[in-house]
Amino acid sequence: LYNAPTSRPDSALLIHLPAFPANGNHEPTLPSFLEHMPVASINYRWRPGYLPVGKDNASVPMFWPTPIHDAAFAYAWLVENLAPPKNGRRNIYVYGSYLGAGLAMSLSLTETHAHSRFGIRGVAAYNGIYNWTMFLPDHRINKPPKRGRIGARVTQELTEESHIQHLREAMPDLFDSPSNLFDPFASPSLFFHSPGLHVPPSFTMSMDDLAAIDTMTSDDDEPMIPIKTPRKSHLIYPPRQSTLKIPQTLLLYDSQPQTTPSTTKSGRPKKRAKAPGNSFESQAYELVELMRRSIDVVELKERGKWDEDVQDKEHEKYQRVQVVHAGPETEATELGTGGQQMVSAWLRDKL
Repeated sequence: LYNAPTSRPDSALLIHLPAFPANGNHEPTLPSFLEHMPVASINYRWRPGYLPVGKDNASVPMFWPTPIHDAAFAYAWLVENLAPPKNGRRNIYVYGSYLGAGLAMSLSLTETHAHSRFGIRGVAAYNGIYNWTMFLPDHRINKPPKRGRIGARVTQELTEESHIQHLREAMPDLFDSPSNLFDPFASPSLFFHSPGLHVPPSFTMSMDDLAAIDTMTSDDDEPMIPIKTPRKSHLIYPPRQSTLKIPQTLLLYDSQPQTTPSTTKSGRPKKRAKAPGNSFESQAYELVELMRRSIDVVELKERGKWDEDVQDKEHEKYQRVQVVHAGPETEATELGTGGQQMVSAWLRDKL
């Protein structure tokens, strides 16, 4: 706890979910733009292996879903112990980056209740993974583009040394089983749509690879029936009878490292094109589009039954759910100065 949040029940509380879990005795540092605010930083556990705890040294897994359990436990403690007195109201805003960004979004999407006296009102997230299934070979974003395999090779070169590539390499240790990627608390985009994928047998094997292996090892002369890919479909979220509401949201992302020149032959700066393949940008935009659609389909459609002026509210989804480019990716994992200013301005507007 920073800046005595227990003694300032009239001010908003910031929940900070660090980019990565604490390592040994080293605790994650608080971002400088949050240093002057009442903050609760959640030191979640998320790493490979098991940890013996308790008198009986029972083995507790450190991989998924332990981190979301830690975040939920900490949030419940904060709501119980830092609530405002009597009938007062107190707002909570959540900030997370990298691994903490996905946890921040899951927590906010499942704990933003419109009329709660003390609860989450908004979330800001930076360089998050909001759909881990986008790393799987069968996901459509990883299929070669129509122009051929050259485009796919370029995409791999662009992402080879990026932070998102490092997260992809750590994925088996973080989740232990591919089925864990399909948990919507791990991949919050899946609150809004079905994955449209089969759960693969490994993190790197496609269903075509599995079928080919089965064909080679099978004693049956009959050809195997191709496995049909499940259809991706939208889901209703939040549920219509729920008190949940899409929170005020600011998603920030860095553009991935480029191996091509940033200027044209005439020396003019190139326009920044949307990143190909899986990137922090594509992760952010998928979630933003799904959240905005939810506001349209669930919230505004229901409101239209009794609010004659609902058409004037259509711009609300763009105001409530925002996405911004924070700058080019660097070796550091901290949000840059420009991004910090964006989050600070967004918080000032809400507070």
